[in-house]
Order: sequence, then structure tokens, then C-alpha cells
Amino acid sequence: MTPRDRAWRGVGVVAFLFAAGVGLADRLDGGSLLALPAFALALIGLVLIVQGKRVAAAVRVERSRHRTLVAAIRAQRAARTRR
Repeated sequence: MTPRDRAWRGVGVVAFLFAAGVGLADRLDGGSLLALPAFALALIGLVLIVQGKRVAAAVRVERSRHRTLVAAIRAQRAARTRR
């Protein structure tokens, strides 16, 4: 595991613990809508804990113009085999 991967997983742990703290504090206070964003943050934290730096790479690819690269390559190969 690279230091960069550990850093992303650490961010996930911090996000999860923060969200768990907010959720517990909200629950002790009687509950409100603050628990919903905390739950979403906890899910993001869990994904970062499990996947690490791959999450950042996947988001970067999805935001770039290369997100359709795989489909374009498959379409070219399919067109070539039909000839």
C-alpha cells in the first residue's frame, strides 16, 4: 500500500468518524435532518476506507474527456470485425 493510498484511506476514516460523531450527537439531541448528510458522509468515508486512492482516480476519469474511451475502443473493434 502506497503512502498516497494510506492518505486517502485516512481521509475516509476521519470522514467516517466525524459523521459517526455527528450522528450520535444528533441522536442524543433528539434527532433532526442533520443525520442525513452525516449518513451520506459516513458512506463516502466507508467507500474511501475500502477503495482508497482508486476512488480519486475513478472520479478524475469520470470528469475528464476520457470517460468514453472504453466505449469508443469497443465500438471501433466491433466495426472492424464486421468488415
